Amino acid sequence: MKRVITLFSVGMILIGAAAAAAQVDGDNFDPLEALAALGDSMLEENADEGGGSVRARQTGDRLTAIRLKDSRNLEAKITSIRKGAFPTVALKVKVLKAAGEGAGSKVTKNQTLVVFPRLKFASSEVDLTDDPTLRNAGAYYLQKGDKVMIRLGYQRGRVWEADYIERK
Repeated sequence: MKRVITLFSVGMILIGAAAAAAQVDGDNFDPLEALAALGDSMLEENADEGGGSVRARQTGDRLTAIRLKDSRNLEAKITSIRKGAFPTVALKVKVLKAAGEGAGSKVTKNQTLVVFPRLKFASSEVDLTDDPTLRNAGAYYLQKGDKVMIRLGYQRGRVWEADYIERK
């Protein structure tokens, strides 16, 4: 797009210069013919470019795709949220699909669970330099009705600690 704008600008300057020269020389100048020539030169230069959008060529994060398709994940829908200080959050979820293996395979469809994301702490604060902790901090922004993929970790009493929680 930048190239097209630059070529158009250069073409307009050339057309203006040619028009000024034509007036001085007294020749007949056809601005439409000059524009057609400029357009032809653009087609010749960009013949091998496929066009398309930059966004259309972007691919998703492969690690996210791998994580979401893991057989240790269960699929759930958030029914209730209780937030503490950022990023602590507890989620009440209804299981839509149990995991194929791991801790999530012990639950059944339509079972209600209370889960909280695993967070790493450095001294008394959450360590947001840790990648899994940063990913799980996003659970703070989930909303009621969101579908999520959860990899259950340890069960602590009646609640589960999730290795990760990610919106589907």
